[in-house]
Amino acid sequence: GSYATPWLWVDGRQRGYNYNLWMSYVASQVSVPTPVQITLSGEYIPTTRSGTIKAIIQNDSADAITGRVSVVITEDSCYYLGPNGDAWHNHVCRDYIPNQSGTILTIPAGGTDSVVQPFTIAANWVEEKCKVVVYIQSTQMVPADSSYPAFQGAEVPVLDLVGIQEKKIGAYLKPQLRVYPNPARGKTQIVFNAQPGLPYQITLYSADGRRIQQFSGSTASENRLWTDTHLAPGIYLYRLVLNGSALSGKLVVTE
Repeated sequence: GSYATPWLWVDGRQRGYNYNLWMSYVASQVSVPTPVQITLSGEYIPTTRSGTIKAIIQNDSADAITGRVSVVITEDSCYYLGPNGDAWHNHVCRDYIPNQSGTILTIPAGGTDSVVQPFTIAANWVEEKCKVVVYIQSTQMVPADSSYPAFQGAEVPVLDLVGIQEKKIGAYLKPQLRVYPNPARGKTQIVFNAQPGLPYQITLYSADGRRIQQFSGSTASENRLWTDTHLAPGIYLYRLVLNGSALSGKLVVTE
């Protein structure tokens, strides 16, 4: 009967719509150790807007696990005015590959298995803002809160799957900017590719618009910068100005 802001789900559990509590939920789950690891590889061809993702799931525990592997295409920074008044929408789920049922795997103790899926980026999605997200979730419900805990997750920007030579050419025509880790604890690395010899400026802002840090210089083919090691927990905005173009994004710093 009414519209509300988005709700958060962490590790298969519903965590409500109070933004102020979300960071603590995410940070607590990020710190939980897991014996399951996911390694992503694949390829993406910009001219056809199609690619393939391969996820290798490794079980380092002493017991076999059975899980549902989901492959999701997400898009960030989507702008449209929603019924609840929100205009910006991040980590929007664009597609489940091949469908929402995913792939069920049983991985023996100390063993590995893999999932390979082709995918397509629709014409109205922005490639630079799209990621492939893969996670494996238990098939056994926890009765206490009716959740299906996640064993592990991984993600990769779609354009990171472009072939090395093709990616290098594309980088000179259109710069690519990303930060990792994100979420981060205290500091993060800012990475961008560009034609060498161009002046650049990167500015880091707090959520209320205050300038926190600024970097400037002349570009190399690949540029890596570390932010302050004492960034307080919160949400930050970063902006790269390069050769008349501007790229921006969000950084989350946890405790």
